[in-house]
Amino acid sequence: MAAHLRKRGSTFYLIDGEVKRSLKTDKKTLAEARLRQYLRNEYRFGPKITVKGYYERWIKSKKNLLIRPSALADYKQHFSGYLLSEFGSSSMAQISVSRLSTFRSKLLDRGLSVKTCRNLLDGSFRAMWRDAMIEGIVETNPFALLQWPRQPKHRPDPFTIDERDKIVQWWAEHDFFFYPYVFFQFHTGCRPSETAALTWANIETGRVAIRGSLVMGEQGATKTEGADRTIRIGEAIAQLLSILPSRELGLQYVFVGKRGKPMTKKWAEHNWKGCLEALSIRHRPFRATRHTFITEAVRRGDNLKAIADYCGTSMAMIERDYCARETVGTISEQPKLNLDNLKGKSVAGPGLNPYTKVLPAA
Repeated sequence: MAAHLRKRGSTFYLIDGEVKRSLKTDKKTLAEARLRQYLRNEYRFGPKITVKGYYERWIKSKKNLLIRPSALADYKQHFSGYLLSEFGSSSMAQISVSRLSTFRSKLLDRGLSVKTCRNLLDGSFRAMWRDAMIEGIVETNPFALLQWPRQPKHRPDPFTIDERDKIVQWWAEHDFFFYPYVFFQFHTGCRPSETAALTWANIETGRVAIRGSLVMGEQGATKTEGADRTIRIGEAIAQLLSILPSRELGLQYVFVGKRGKPMTKKWAEHNWKGCLEALSIRHRPFRATRHTFITEAVRRGDNLKAIADYCGTSMAMIERDYCARETVGTISEQPKLNLDNLKGKSVAGPGLNPYTKVLPAA
């Protein structure tokens, strides 16, 4: 007779020929899950599944799911760099709060920050553990009992209006190819990954549909369900979009580099710092363009729900991160653009020549 379940009292037993072992659970769904694992040779009464053994199967399964590439990269880096060397040979049943706490102390002694330690343990390791619990491989959750100190909140660090305008003008004068890209970021508040994912199918008259993100070369969904949205754009942004060569060259993506490839975060890594240094502006990451847009909308007194909807975030986040010292009160202001700056300008580069697109003279 094939392996099957039998219940005695409130406890389920796994029966396989002469073998009869308690599964130590009164929950039918968990007992059935363990029976399936037993039939797949993933659950045994003798040697337990090790952290490394489960991780290798778990990480492969993640490649086929709708998981952000950056999250997948973090999982791999955290396990290969830290977690497997400490826990890889241990059975899942041996992972306790005490072991997690001891390992955290080791990491802190090595100079890692509390935030990094938490990303490793309460982020990546706990994500794998959660799936192991769903499969019934483990029953307890030691991560829920591991206490962490409250960390100070890192609030957005926007550019000032003066800094924003200087940065935009610097790109107009020194590398006009990327001027529309930087202008778009400052005046729409889009996440860089959302802008990178924009295709010409997303552009309508006066509107831009935000339907996805492009991270590490992988097209995916927006960061959250609420981030899937359509925003209105004014004449200034519409004019800048009209001088981009990518549509008439038959390219899929709206904003591309000088070789015609979609924009990535590497652009900011290689180009953003130089602009700020040239202007003697304190460094903030490229995503601060979004923070600047939201901050100024709050300062103008725009409706918080309108700001949140426009930027694809929650009103609670706007209130928490941006309203502490601001007076709040409709997305109203549209950016002003000196069209004289565009006349005779060409948006083209090495990979896009000999194409030339200029704004017609008035």
